[in-house]
Amino acid sequence: MTVAFGGVTRTGTADAQGHWKVTLDALPATSAGRELTITGADNAPVIFKDVVVGEVWLASGQSNMKVPVRDATNAAAETAAANFPLIRQFEVSQSGSLQPTDKLDGNWVVCSPATAEGFGAVAYFFARDVHTKLNVPVGLIASRWGATPAEAWTRREVLDELPELKSEVARQVAEMERAPAEQAAWPALQASWEKQNGVANNENAGFKNGWAAPDFDDQAWNSLNVPVTFQAATSSKTGGVVWLRKVVDLPPQSAGKAFRLDLGRMSEQYDTTYFNGVEISLKGGEAPHDYTSSRRVYSVPGKLVKAGRNVIAVRLVRHDARVGFYATGKILGLPVPPSAAVDNVWKVKLERSFPMLTADTLATRPQLNLAEMKDTPAALYNGMIRPLMPYALRGAIWYQGESNTRPEERLTYYHKLFPAMITDWRAQWGQGDFPFYFVQLANHEPPNRNHAEEENSWANLRESQLRTLQTVPNTGMAVTIDIGSAVTIHPPNKQDVGKRLALLARGRTYAEKDLINQSPLYKSAEVEGGKMRLRFDTGGAPLILGKKTGLDPVLPTPEAKLDWFEVAGADGKFAWADAVIDGDSVVLSSTEVATPVKARYAWAANPEGCNLYNAAGLPASPFRTDDGATVR
Repeated sequence: MTVAFGGVTRTGTADAQGHWKVTLDALPATSAGRELTITGADNAPVIFKDVVVGEVWLASGQSNMKVPVRDATNAAAETAAANFPLIRQFEVSQSGSLQPTDKLDGNWVVCSPATAEGFGAVAYFFARDVHTKLNVPVGLIASRWGATPAEAWTRREVLDELPELKSEVARQVAEMERAPAEQAAWPALQASWEKQNGVANNENAGFKNGWAAPDFDDQAWNSLNVPVTFQAATSSKTGGVVWLRKVVDLPPQSAGKAFRLDLGRMSEQYDTTYFNGVEISLKGGEAPHDYTSSRRVYSVPGKLVKAGRNVIAVRLVRHDARVGFYATGKILGLPVPPSAAVDNVWKVKLERSFPMLTADTLATRPQLNLAEMKDTPAALYNGMIRPLMPYALRGAIWYQGESNTRPEERLTYYHKLFPAMITDWRAQWGQGDFPFYFVQLANHEPPNRNHAEEENSWANLRESQLRTLQTVPNTGMAVTIDIGSAVTIHPPNKQDVGKRLALLARGRTYAEKDLINQSPLYKSAEVEGGKMRLRFDTGGAPLILGKKTGLDPVLPTPEAKLDWFEVAGADGKFAWADAVIDGDSVVLSSTEVATPVKARYAWAANPEGCNLYNAAGLPASPFRTDDGATVR
């Protein structure tokens, strides 16, 4: 095999299985597109055109790395301005495998106003910043899958080395091995059980009666606030079929705008969902998962979305009365301004009731194997990471962790799993300890100031990410505790996420002089009488109080009160602290804690309003001290 590119020719020989590799020497970056030619002894040349040389970064993780530019803040303007032909993205097709593989599907796409809306927003804004600063091509290898745990992205042998994981990994892999056959058999088993017990979903009488139509008059229907159970919605102690309808008024700018309708999780029930009379719940080939507790998120085509009155109608089928419907106004995902209030009231109508089923009868219902490749340990490493090796990388950017906040067991080992994954990727790639820059989880969920540690799974996950930064060489962490959302797990400000990752690359990988790229990080604590002094690595810029609004730069607010600091005494009970910046320290005191022994900052899923920054506008990472603070 002969490979020719950029005036360089190299040859290699294929083995009996047809595997071969040719390594070209490193070439200087160039924006001029050239041809790369591959020729076999008995084959016509294969020619790739417009190949450029530049900086290649792997962009991986879960949905916040996948959220496209079209869903980011100012999407229309960002897309229109995305005329960067030297930024290119290779989208790795989502594919898991129980066995290591060296094959994958994907293709390179050149960034332009016609294509940019589909680029991953975080990676695009990262690449745009790096490209404009370095003036060289930037290639993105996008290998990501929403709602995936870190275990799925980690090699099986690495997982088996962690005692906390080995047996559970084996169980999940075995379940996935059985899944294709068991999932294929389930619909017939379920249909037989439903027919035998008189709960078959045979006829959509509500649709025939026009209940999905946008002009249907539902004034006589009951009005209920959600979340709601089937029994509360229908006054029935049995299962059955129930309809829910909701009218939403959308502003003129929403007309024609496609969006994702989020109905929350529905446990053990079927749904058929309509938007303005058209069914949108058809997912295609995913049965029987439409019956499981998976989240119901459906794409609404822009052609169905109107200014003014729009109608959502949902038909639910449930075998018993313990149904839950959770589609509150705050999660629907409607294309309305953030300030718009959407209430939780739905119209409800019973289509028909089912016979009462005993607990013994319900226990005989066929159980569905819920295993999915995207959740299976090592499956995404095998199918979406290993096949990329040893493609030459400058480094990797990573946004993941939300799926490891639940269940609780995942939190207990993430501080081991994440570093092990990074270390193994580097070892398997064989290109040294390449830069690995990751995003610390943003603030999410409604703010809660009740000091409850047990509710802070997100804070614990962030702590594991901070530990990884402190223990794994050549890593960097973009702190995003100030740009998340109480409403959506996918905050639209992806510009600042990409910018903060790019600051790490520019300052560390590319050694841009005098560039502040690190957030303030806690270093140590000392007790001084009735006060506690917390010392920080400030990142190279003074500590300040600040406020972040939208895409605007952080605004210094020296007159504000430093918020979200807590102290506790020997009894371990936390109280809010008065906090004052003193050079590279923050000094804490509280009238409720005479002698503080430990402290923490922004220790909540959503510490909205946390306001410690450095003068470069980078927010301090959340943290907690241990019980061993030095007393003087």
